[in-house]
Amino acid sequence: MGVPKSLAVIGLGVEGRTCARRLAEMGIRVYASDLRTDLDVSELEGLENVEVELGRHDLDKIAACDAAYASPSIPDDAEIVRRIRELGVPFLEDTLTWPERADFIVVSGTNGKTTTVHMIGHLLDALDVDHLLGGNAGGGFDGYATLYVRAERERPDVVVCEVCDMTLDYFVTRAPGYDVAVFLNLGHDHLDYHGSLDRYAERAARFCDAAEVAVIKCSGRERDVVRRMSSDPVCFDRLDVSPRLPLRGRFYELDAKAALAAVSAVTGEEPGELADLLADFRGVPGRVREYRVDGGALVVGKTDNLSALRAVVRDYGPFDLVFWGSPRPGEDYRIRGLGELLREAGVERAFVFPGLSRETVPDVLEELRRAGLDAREVPEEEVVERALSEARRGRRVGILGNGQRKLLKMQREVERRLHSQ
Repeated sequence: MGVPKSLAVIGLGVEGRTCARRLAEMGIRVYASDLRTDLDVSELEGLENVEVELGRHDLDKIAACDAAYASPSIPDDAEIVRRIRELGVPFLEDTLTWPERADFIVVSGTNGKTTTVHMIGHLLDALDVDHLLGGNAGGGFDGYATLYVRAERERPDVVVCEVCDMTLDYFVTRAPGYDVAVFLNLGHDHLDYHGSLDRYAERAARFCDAAEVAVIKCSGRERDVVRRMSSDPVCFDRLDVSPRLPLRGRFYELDAKAALAAVSAVTGEEPGELADLLADFRGVPGRVREYRVDGGALVVGKTDNLSALRAVVRDYGPFDLVFWGSPRPGEDYRIRGLGELLREAGVERAFVFPGLSRETVPDVLEELRRAGLDAREVPEEEVVERALSEARRGRRVGILGNGQRKLLKMQREVERRLHSQ
C-alpha cells in the first residue's frame, strides 16, 4: 500500500498527539480521536490536515481513512481495535513494505534508551550506512507511526527505534517485525503500569524473544529477563571491548557496548573494530553531563527514577546538595526511597523545583525531610544561579530528577553561563 493519504489516529496521549501533528505536517490527512474529553489537544488545533474528536471514535470517519494507527497503549484485544478490523480498515503497521528490506533495531529498557539509539546512529554514520532514528514520543522523538511513515518514504537500510517499556506488549503483537531487540536494564520505573518487576521482566523477555537477535545485559537484575527467554541472547555487558568515550560514567560504557553489539548484528563488523568510532560521540542534550566549576562540579540531567539516580550517584557522587525536579501526580514510585538514597549519597540539603508538576512538590519535600534532609522548595528560574553559586564554593551539586524539557533548558543555561565567563 505504501504511505497512506489519510490516517485515523486512535488515542491522543503523548504518542498519539505527536504522531497526529507530525504526520499532518508531512501532508497526511488525519482523523484523531480519543474517548477522553479532558485532554489538551491545543497543539493540533489550527492544523488544516487534522480533525480532532474527543469523547468518541467515529467509525464512519475511521472507515473513510486509508489506514488506522491505534496508540500502543491500547491493547490488541480492545473493542476499538476489534471494530476497526471489522470495518476492514488496515492498520498502518500492516501496510508497510520497508520491514521487508531494512534491518529494524528496537531499543528498550528503563534507562539509557535515547543515548543508545543515538550511539547506534553515530556508529552507522561512521560506517556510511543509510539509516533513520526515531520512536518513543515520550523520549523526545516523533512517535512510532511517524518513524514508520518516514521509513516507508525514505527507504533506509537500517531503522532504529526507541521503545518505551510501557509499549513492550505492542511491539510483540502489532508493531512491524524487528530483527534486533536491545534491552538495556530492568529498573524501578513505570511500576504503576507493570505492577511488579516480575511482570516487567516477563514483558521484556517476550520482547527479546520476538527478535532474530536479542542484545541484553545478562548480569544483575536483568538475569530475571534472561531466565524467562526461550532464545540465547548476546550479552553486551560481557563484551571484551573498551569504548573510547568522551563521557564519564559506567552507564554510558554499558550503553556503548549495547550499541556496538546491535550494530555488529546488522553489519557483521566486530564490536572491537567499531569501538574507536565512539571517540567523538558527544552525548544527547538533556542527558547527564558533568561541568567543572572552579573548585566544584555541577552534574545536570534527567534521572527520573531511582535506578537512574543510583547509577549517577555511583559514578558522579558524592553530592553535597541536589536540586530535584518533581514528577507527575500519581507517580509515587518516583518518590519512594528518594530521601534515603540521597542521604546515603552524602546529601544533607536538597531543593525541589516543579519538574513535571507543582502539585507533587510537597510530596517530594515530605519524603526528603522524612529521611532527615534539609529540604526546601525553589522556583525553577532560580535553580541554575543557585547551583552555580554552590559549585563555585567548591561543592558537588546535582540538578537532577524529572522534567526533561526543563532540565535541558537548565543544561543549556549552565553551558551559556560557563562559556560566557
